[in-house]
Amino acid sequence: MLCTHRLFSAICTAALALPLGCASLHLPSPSWSGDKQAPPGTKPWWKANEKTAVFDPGKGFRVDGTPGYFDQQGRPVNARVAKVVDKQEKDHGGLLGDVGFKEKVSGLKESVGLGPNQQQAQAEFDEAEKLFRGEKYNQAATYYKKAAAGWPDSQLEQDAMFMLAESYFFANRYSKASNAYEALIRKYANSQHMDKCVTRQFAIARYWEQISQYSPHWAMTPNFFDKTRPLFDTVGRAMKNYDNIRVDDPTGPLADDAIMAMGNSYFVRGRYYDSDEQYELLRKEYPRSDHQFEAHILGLQSKLRKYQGSSYDDTPLREAKLLTKQLKIQFAGKMKPDQREEIVEIEAKLNKELANREFLMAKHYDDVKEYGSAKFYYAQVLKDYPQTPLAEQSRTRLAAMGALPDRPKSSIEPILNLLPESAERRAIAQVPRVPESDIRIADPTGGEKPKQGEGADGSTIRR
Repeated sequence: MLCTHRLFSAICTAALALPLGCASLHLPSPSWSGDKQAPPGTKPWWKANEKTAVFDPGKGFRVDGTPGYFDQQGRPVNARVAKVVDKQEKDHGGLLGDVGFKEKVSGLKESVGLGPNQQQAQAEFDEAEKLFRGEKYNQAATYYKKAAAGWPDSQLEQDAMFMLAESYFFANRYSKASNAYEALIRKYANSQHMDKCVTRQFAIARYWEQISQYSPHWAMTPNFFDKTRPLFDTVGRAMKNYDNIRVDDPTGPLADDAIMAMGNSYFVRGRYYDSDEQYELLRKEYPRSDHQFEAHILGLQSKLRKYQGSSYDDTPLREAKLLTKQLKIQFAGKMKPDQREEIVEIEAKLNKELANREFLMAKHYDDVKEYGSAKFYYAQVLKDYPQTPLAEQSRTRLAAMGALPDRPKSSIEPILNLLPESAERRAIAQVPRVPESDIRIADPTGGEKPKQGEGADGSTIRR
């Protein structure tokens, strides 16, 4: 608590000593009230001229003696600026969060001329444009970054952030470009540059994926020399770009392409659980995608490769069987003859494996003399897979088990019968049962009584 008071006292002392410090540094002293002599566009100047400003519809506020137009906060209206968003930064708490520390520091910076400067930002943006047209992309990036910082929360900042990413892209600094595109989308989710950003991110991801296939590296192998690749995990960054495209622009033209690219990349690298997830996402969320057929074919292969044997879960087999049915119905005209034959073969293998699982389960219960459960699984084989060789074996075994009891007799049952019965069971056994002929059901509607043995809705009453 003592440290907090000392820190706050130091800040207050610095704020009070600010005019003296400005004079020693030959900076303009802060003005705490309106000043008509202040530079146009600053808060003191607007405070002094706000009441006399004249509003021209479609243009902005006009101040006599000052060229140009200004918005309702006194900021110059630039031809490139369509809208200025007044964004209040939320205070997330902290040491001095309750006294608006960030807002006070921001106000002090603006008072000494270190705050947003629209004219300077515009000049830097224009200089960056000249450098960009001259293909001096690294130098242009420096000026675009300054322009974006000089006029925050404006159209100029949005354009500067986009052109900063473009400068990195054309300078072949793809990692920085990818980060810059992502930063733009995070701040301006509805930016008019969205389509171009998504296109660039997809191109960068494709390049990273292809270069990883050509020259694979461990994910943690650092890259210090190739500026076209990230520092670590090139293929992982490519997957992140694809996922960003799907999340940031889910209805865009490249969303399904990004999902398909992710699925293919996982499939080629043997990550069949991940590839199956991506193909399934594409099949469900983008039913009109041009990749539907490939998503079904490769999704089927992913599920077959996910299956680990008869001792494990059979969900991949059942899902694969469903995909074979969908392929035969939805894409019958698109499949080639060899593909149709392959689908028929796969379906036969799936039926054989599923029947084998049921038969093994029946055999297990048969061996432990749980004949009731064994009969159930043998019957399942006959019902669901009548065309398999195991169906005949199941039929033969069912016929042989006809007279066998469902449950084996316990070897200790005679001993259990010698033990005294508990008092609770004796009490229940002494309760007389109601004769079936005495059962009557009252009709709440007052209508005709239900027949003996039936409920009011006609359902059979069972004891």
